[in-house]
Amino acid sequence: MTTRRSTLRRALRLPMSLGRRLPAFTADVSRGGFQAELPQLFLPGSKVHGYFLVDGAEVNFTGTVAWAEAGSPMTSVFSRMGVAFDAVPEGLEPLFVQLDGRRKRVKAR
Repeated sequence: MTTRRSTLRRALRLPMSLGRRLPAFTADVSRGGFQAELPQLFLPGSKVHGYFLVDGAEVNFTGTVAWAEAGSPMTSVFSRMGVAFDAVPEGLEPLFVQLDGRRKRVKAR
């Protein structure tokens, strides 16, 4: 069973930090949350906080882990997790406005 997304996700690599201790990168970001790639695994339901680096500025966020997939340290594959924002970080709104203005590519079928 799949769930419908309520917001458009954009592939976007942003450096980030969880709890100011764990560096990671986003794989995609939306107004509702983000997907992160990192060495550690967080359990769904865990509360997380941290910041994104956007144009050299820290943008703080808080959220809840919605899903998680374990990686494989033996093959250098990072774990992935989806996080739902508690509230849309104010510092990301200008980035979303900029991304919304980009032309959308349509895949040929």
